Amino acid sequence: MEEFFTRTKANEGVKLPLTTPDGKETKHWLMIRGVDSDAFREAEAEAKRSIIQKRIEPGEAMRSVVASLISDWSFDKPCSRDEVMAFLLEAPQIADAVDKVAGDRKLFFALRSSSLNDSQEASLPSGEQSTESASETI
Repeated sequence: MEEFFTRTKANEGVKLPLTTPDGKETKHWLMIRGVDSDAFREAEAEAKRSIIQKRIEPGEAMRSVVASLISDWSFDKPCSRDEVMAFLLEAPQIADAVDKVAGDRKLFFALRSSSLNDSQEASLPSGEQSTESASETI
């Protein structure tokens, strides 16, 4: 049965190296949880409730769900929910990359280390390698 378990790996996450919008490598990275993580499942349920109760706009709900997937980062600011939400608002291309990585369950099992390798990095964020994205679940 264990070969089907995804939750633990999704909670551990993978490191996503960040590039600038024009493709230049940087020293920065994000630690991304998978769509089977506890944090994602909780954020998804809360977003659905908030949308139904009209407490939040769908765009903000989506950003909140994607923000739940980021567990750590290399920036000087703390990786708090508010900081992550502000970052994703101004860098939607990063939100798209996070969404793709988190939804690709194979990435969490194919990796022997906790970061994406060169061939996987090359396919993100513009590549369409992901089979499912976090945004498809809401």
